Amino acid sequence: MSKWSIAVVLTVSVLLLTGCTSMTRTSPTVFPALQSLKTTATYDVLGDAVGTSTGGVVLGFIPVGCEEKEGALAGTFPIMNPVKKAALYNAIESVEGADALIYPRWHVKTKNYLVYMEQTATVKGKAIRLNPSVK
Repeated sequence: MSKWSIAVVLTVSVLLLTGCTSMTRTSPTVFPALQSLKTTATYDVLGDAVGTSTGGVVLGFIPVGCEEKEGALAGTFPIMNPVKKAALYNAIESVEGADALIYPRWHVKTKNYLVYMEQTATVKGKAIRLNPSVK
């Protein structure tokens, strides 16, 4: 092999194996939005809840290893990616009897490679149980 071919192979190998990692965090917000609940319901704070989920995407649109968690989320959520949604459901399910999560704090770590992106989302917040019968 010529020196030129070896240099090209090494360069392509390095580009395919390197990636970028980014992390984002958000400040606490209230979900569901308590002011939008048109009821006399109260809630009990059950304690701290933590949920984590990991998933990837190949070529920007083929999901790989994502948890499938579906259901109605109260409040006005923007369209949430599947990894963050699964982390939220895992946090709610981590506390027995919890109905929702208030004041969530997100920590999202993203690793970008040339054709693959992996994301790990962790959410922490207060788990609550709604009491619709309290007047």
